[in-house]
Amino acid sequence: MRHLEAQHAAWQRAASLVEYIGALRLHAQGLPPGRAREEAEAWIAWAERHVQRLNPLNGSPLLPENPEPRTEDLQPFMHGWSPYGPTY
Repeated sequence: MRHLEAQHAAWQRAASLVEYIGALRLHAQGLPPGRAREEAEAWIAWAERHVQRLNPLNGSPLLPENPEPRTEDLQPFMHGWSPYGPTY
């Protein structure tokens, strides 16, 4: 469940950044040719690459790996018994 929610959050963040980058692009197009516009375009290009890495839909969605079981994970099911084995 956490893996799915983390992917959803990453996707929402990427989608929001795509919208922001669109606004940046419109702003940069209104700048006069020169250094400020070139720097804005370089910033936009970097931001686009960054968002590509963030968006989980740009790769193959994978099931999360099963975590290694821990002794304390058994405790709720032991009904008073020790998950560490019998005690004498």
